[in-house]
Amino acid sequence: MKINPIYLAIFLFWLVFPQLLIAETLTLDECIALAKENNLQLREAKMDIERAWAGVTEANAAYYPSLGLSSGYRYGGNLQESKTGSYSTGIDARYTIYKGGSIRAGTKIAQTRVKIAQANYQQKENEVVFSVKQAFFKILQIQEQISLIKNILKRRQDNLTLLKLNYSVGRENEPNVKQAEASLKQTEYEYRRAEKNLALAKMELARLLNHPWEAIAIEYEEENKELPSLDSLTKAAKNERPEMARQKANQEVILGQIKQAKSNYLPAISLSSSYGLQGDKFLEQKSNWSAGIGLSIPLFDGFATKAKVREATLALKQNELNLEDLMNSIEQEVRMAYADYELATKNLEVTNKILEAARAAYQLTKLQYEQGRTSYFFLQQKENELTQAENSYVNALYNLRVLLAQLEKTVGRSN
Repeated sequence: MKINPIYLAIFLFWLVFPQLLIAETLTLDECIALAKENNLQLREAKMDIERAWAGVTEANAAYYPSLGLSSGYRYGGNLQESKTGSYSTGIDARYTIYKGGSIRAGTKIAQTRVKIAQANYQQKENEVVFSVKQAFFKILQIQEQISLIKNILKRRQDNLTLLKLNYSVGRENEPNVKQAEASLKQTEYEYRRAEKNLALAKMELARLLNHPWEAIAIEYEEENKELPSLDSLTKAAKNERPEMARQKANQEVILGQIKQAKSNYLPAISLSSSYGLQGDKFLEQKSNWSAGIGLSIPLFDGFATKAKVREATLALKQNELNLEDLMNSIEQEVRMAYADYELATKNLEVTNKILEAARAAYQLTKLQYEQGRTSYFFLQQKENELTQAENSYVNALYNLRVLLAQLEKTVGRSN
């Protein structure tokens, strides 16, 4: 059986580059899930959390005794006597019983740094999710614009056909025909430009998802979300924003640093023990052991401890001011985002009314032109007004979607 070379080429191309022929259709929730899993910035933020947990392990090491094994050989003597050598092997153990609360404060600080890393991750996740929504809605906007441009192309092609018919019977002039042809060419150019913009928007979404496709298809069902009250959103933002969690965690870190600094005023108690072997010959060494408890009381350090306590106390007051300022900023951001979304909702309603009026006016003017009761100038004017109204509606819809995503990000919600 003879195989068509064209079909063979398509088959081989599909085997080598299947992702170029089959686009993966994704919903917004699926895009967000992929971004949370694959985004490079989020993966880096996760590594910061892992590093913070490693710091907890390092801080907890202070609760355990330290053990050391040593072994050596010494050779020496004086000028009058012969030289001798000695072997020694020993194991030492040391355990800190009390250090003025410094150890506990250190572990608390390390654990709090995990909270800070987690808050940083949450903030980065909110930013990435918002960027994904922006890119997703941009693709949706351009696809709607392309669909709109196709309708405009058909409308202007029909008008050009009607115009040429009237020109052929002497009811129209050549400049109007040329102007209609130019409008059609302009629409074809806008269609090609929209296709290019669509490809760029898909590339941006693919970058955010870190997903190895060169073609992405999306599907979206508009949701009618009931917007909570401004007060409830403001309250939620002050509780859910990762910046608030990070600022409160910073406060815990500073409190731990104050305790660490004050611990230098208090004594330190430690246990120590050792066991060792020593002798002139390697296999004939004598054993010895020792155990004891040590007490260290600080007397004077040149006011260094006092300076550290003062510095940490000032940092705590500064953090409290920053926390209050952050709360005020969050409230302002939520109010602005809420007002912008409400205005966008009203704007969408207005542009929809304008679109309905422009569509009705165009249909009426076209009917009048077909009946010879008006000129092409008025038909073109109404068609341009309709095109502008259609584009305004698509842009208003995109703006509304993005501002809702912005409001959700401002509240601190990433889905």
